[in-house]
Amino acid sequence: RSKFVESDADEELLFNIPFTGNVKLKGIIIMGEDDDSHPSEMRLYKNIPQMSFDDTDREPDQTFSLNRDLTGELEYATKISRFSNVYHLSIHISKNFGADTTKVLYIGLRGEWTELRRHEVTICNYEASANPADHRVHQVTPQTHFIS
Repeated sequence: RSKFVESDADEELLFNIPFTGNVKLKGIIIMGEDDDSHPSEMRLYKNIPQMSFDDTDREPDQTFSLNRDLTGELEYATKISRFSNVYHLSIHISKNFGADTTKVLYIGLRGEWTELRRHEVTICNYEASANPADHRVHQVTPQTHFIS
């Protein structure tokens, strides 16, 4: 309880969590204090690197109404179909139970990690129409054979 994150100007907090691979996120735990600074609403966004508070206006992938959890035993299950291929997770704490600031003591994530397989950018040139100079054509001369 000696280490925590506390909002500075208002009740909102934003956590950006990059992963070193793809994660199938199955559950999340949020632990706070036993007062009004405990988070009451959490919004999850996936795969938005460098997310800022300006981006929190968009539709979240999942929203949770939180209960007070002082021991870290209450796990919120995520929609696995939406969180099956996550390489970056953003957690937006939008509300608390009425205090001026929000305090988070612990965030726990449960899921499965797999190695990240990103395809490099391939540079391709496509021709709108073929250039005859680029293609060697062997000219075939027709021959006629008569059978007598």
